[in-house]
Amino acid sequence: MKTPILAVSLLALGLNAAAQEAKPWKDAAELSYVQTSGNSKTSTLSGKNLFNYDWGKTALEIAAGGLGTKSRNTVTAEQYNASEKLSFKLTGKNYAFQKTSWDKNRFAGIMDRWDVAVGVGRHILNTTDDNLFAELGGGYVFEDRMPGSDNQSFGSYRAYAKYIRALSPTANVSQDAEYLGNLKESDGYRMNAETALVTSISTHFSLKASHTWKFSNSPGAGFKKTDTMNSLAIIVNY
Repeated sequence: MKTPILAVSLLALGLNAAAQEAKPWKDAAELSYVQTSGNSKTSTLSGKNLFNYDWGKTALEIAAGGLGTKSRNTVTAEQYNASEKLSFKLTGKNYAFQKTSWDKNRFAGIMDRWDVAVGVGRHILNTTDDNLFAELGGGYVFEDRMPGSDNQSFGSYRAYAKYIRALSPTANVSQDAEYLGNLKESDGYRMNAETALVTSISTHFSLKASHTWKFSNSPGAGFKKTDTMNSLAIIVNY
C-alpha cells in the first residue's frame, strides 16, 4: 500500500516550570489535518500525544496517537497506537529498556497488534553538532489481522538507530531507521524510516518538514507493502 500523506500539524509542548529550573517531565500534543491517497482517498483528522518523565537514572515515555475517517457515518479507515517505554541508565553511554506497544492500522490490514520487547541501547555520539544512538532488542508480537488474512504470533528482533545533525544554531536535520525481524518467518520483516528537517522561526515556534516511509514485506491479503507520509508541522515550544 502506498499512501502519500500531506499533514499540517500543531505541536504543543509542555510548559516549563519555574524560570531556569528544569522540570522532570514534558508533554507534547499534536493535531493534524491529513489528506490521503492510495488504498484510502479521504480527508481526515489525526492527533498525537507524547509524555516523558525523567527520574535521573530511569526515564518513562508514554505515547498515543489516532487517525480516523468516516464517510456517511461509516468508518472507512482507522489507525491508532499507544506505547510505553521504560529506560534504565547503565554504565557509561549504555542503557537498557522495556517497551510495550499496541497499534490498530486498517491501512495495513491490522486489527490489533501487541508488541512486547526488551533491549539495550548506546549513545554513540553526543556532541554539540552530532547526536547518534542505536538500540538492539527482542520480544514477542501478537497480530490480529483483517478478515481474509491469518492471525500471527511470533518472536521478534529489532535494530534501530537515529542520527541528528545541527546545521546551524536554529536548524537541524535527522534520520532514523528501524528493522523489525520475524523469528518465525524470515520474510515477515518490517522496516520504518523518517527524514526530518526542523528550523526555529522564533523563540517559541519551529517549522518541521518530514518524510516517513513504512514497509511490510508480508502484508495482509489485498494490501500493498509500502506506506509513505509527507508532513509539514508547526511546533510550539514552551
